[in-house]
Amino acid sequence: MDLKLEKKVFYNNIRIVSFNIIALALVYIGAIYLMVDKISLSEDGVIFIGEQLLSPLGIAIFVRIALIEHEYGVDEIVYSKIYSYWKTVLYRIVIISIQLLLVLVIAFIPLKFIGVDFKIVTILFGSYVTSFYLGTIGMISAYITKQISVGVLIPFLYYFFEMFSKGRFTKSFYLFGMMKENYTSKIKLFFIAIILIGLCLWIIEKES
Repeated sequence: MDLKLEKKVFYNNIRIVSFNIIALALVYIGAIYLMVDKISLSEDGVIFIGEQLLSPLGIAIFVRIALIEHEYGVDEIVYSKIYSYWKTVLYRIVIISIQLLLVLVIAFIPLKFIGVDFKIVTILFGSYVTSFYLGTIGMISAYITKQISVGVLIPFLYYFFEMFSKGRFTKSFYLFGMMKENYTSKIKLFFIAIILIGLCLWIIEKES
């Protein structure tokens, strides 16, 4: 392994990944702060914010990362290079995953500082998994169809299906499990998300 090349590719992908979505995510979080009564906010309220209001951020952040070259019509050039494209996408996934975590930390930390009583680590992890899981569904859907609109539509349909069915069909895999105090569902969804990432990278390798 050429460590210099790997380092160069990693830093190059930090520049490629758009930070505009992160900026918009922070604006969205600011809007939520303006709408909620932070003084009387309960732990259930914080869970609702994390599970249902913040989780769609994963879709917005993840959906494009495997299709950036396709959008600009340079995918054939990229696929012809010696360096494996799936590694490039993997680096982007790592970068985006860290960005998503930082965005959620920024969302929850101020609530703790103003005195809202909630289990920050548990709720942060649960909210992260929900957002991460939806994001990976969007990413693989977009890559398979080569349509970002499909990558946005499928996880949002799933999101609303879970919201209205309240886990009646998905049981222990309920997307909003924290709202039913089912924290083990988050572990299951996290591992499913990892499998989806592995599947997406495998498909990319086969096509490149």
